Amino acid sequence: MILREMQCAKVNALLSLLTVAMATALLTALVAVNRASDDATRVLMKDMGFNLLITPPGVDAARFQALDFQDVEMPEEYVARLAKSTALARHYVGKYQKTLQIGGRTVVLTGVLPEARSGEKEPMPTAYDVPAGRLFVGAAAAQALNLKPNDPLTILGRPFVVDRVLPPTGMIPEDIRMYAHLHDVQAALGRPGRINAIDALSCMCPAREKDVVAALERTIREALPDVEVAAYETILLARHNQRRMMQTLAAVTLAAVLAAAGLAIWGLTYLNVRRRRREIGVLRALGVPGRRIAALFVWKIVGYALAGALLGFYAGCLLGAHFPVVESRVVAPMDVLPLLLIATPVVAALFGIGPIVVGMLQEPSDLLREE
Repeated sequence: MILREMQCAKVNALLSLLTVAMATALLTALVAVNRASDDATRVLMKDMGFNLLITPPGVDAARFQALDFQDVEMPEEYVARLAKSTALARHYVGKYQKTLQIGGRTVVLTGVLPEARSGEKEPMPTAYDVPAGRLFVGAAAAQALNLKPNDPLTILGRPFVVDRVLPPTGMIPEDIRMYAHLHDVQAALGRPGRINAIDALSCMCPAREKDVVAALERTIREALPDVEVAAYETILLARHNQRRMMQTLAAVTLAAVLAAAGLAIWGLTYLNVRRRRREIGVLRALGVPGRRIAALFVWKIVGYALAGALLGFYAGCLLGAHFPVVESRVVAPMDVLPLLLIATPVVAALFGIGPIVVGMLQEPSDLLREE
């Protein structure tokens, strides 16, 4: 009976199918583009560099920013402890910094170890893996000291060889840094196993988190209670606010789409029930229970909702792949399909149940009298 009714009311069935398909297509495209945008933003923010600085307790921030790193230290193993923790950050680089005079020029000797990462495949572009005995020299320091690759340089009595000259960044004090292996710097300064800063990148804060800085500090202190956490808030909050904006936009758009689709389903179901008043009256007069007649309409809604969900999902994948929003590849959100196949029939039935119930409440004699 359902199939025959759909054949008889082809326009109504087609419009109902297209309504569900359009709604699910837009939903699928929004999810795919939102995920691609979030991933593109993550890569962009990573390219901008670290956004957290973790230091030992008691550091004078003003002196620290003036390149006076003081004699305050913490254990090197803090880096590994953070990488194994559940803190809301992923990239960690422990370092020992010391401001020195070399050849009458001020440089910042910076010992670093390879980056410790939690779940990320690609390292930070500003995380340097310096071979032992070698130096990565900032552009301004290299120019001031007339250094070129393979030039020898003695620092604090230890011989080094310039491995490369880094491109200029325009940031203070990056262009006057000399990066070396952390253990070489520790040996030169007589501070084995010690560091005085950890650079980190926060990229895991939920978009719903209102005070992202406080959340970061809390999770880092759970792993390392005795450290100071300073955020580069401009970089940090830019990414966080962008994620919140995208999710808010997606939620508002989704609500508008669902409301429009719900009204369309309600209207189409109302027209379908109204046009079937005579058939409803005959079935009721023959003693067919109202719930069985209502089930015919409900199962019809479920049928075109399932078909529309499948059609809309694959249409949404194609639509999302051609959205000119992000340069990164938009991947079909396959995990959304099972949810759509469950939720779409339920939502469609809920929107369509009102007109069906109204039609079932009328007396058969009233329905047939109108004919």
